Amino acid sequence: MKIASMTLAAHGSGLLVVSGFQGEAERLAALAPAHATVAIEPTARSTWENVERSLPVLLNAPLIAIASDRGHRARAANYLRSMRPDLAARLVEPVYSWRDGWWMDAGGTTYEWVLRVRSAWRSGHR
Repeated sequence: MKIASMTLAAHGSGLLVVSGFQGEAERLAALAPAHATVAIEPTARSTWENVERSLPVLLNAPLIAIASDRGHRARAANYLRSMRPDLAARLVEPVYSWRDGWWMDAGGTTYEWVLRVRSAWRSGHR
């Protein structure tokens, strides 16, 4: 949430969209800064769905930042580019310092690697 908070502050404010299933979105919203305006999308079960189901809220956003680990952020940005190139043109880099999120990057990199290995294994075993 620190990356989201710093990004909102750097841009003067904005809408924080949190997305996730089985209480994930609500837990993230509870961590939001007190001054933040928060939109909760509680049904998404994947990164694709996080982006897809947040689209209605993003339509009027002048800027869009994805505050997550680098791998997840890249995947979500690619999904947004494929779904709505016009909205992807509004993407800005979040305010990020390796000191604030190195543990997220390490976990996220491991997760992205596991996804790629699993995908390669599945396509070789069909």
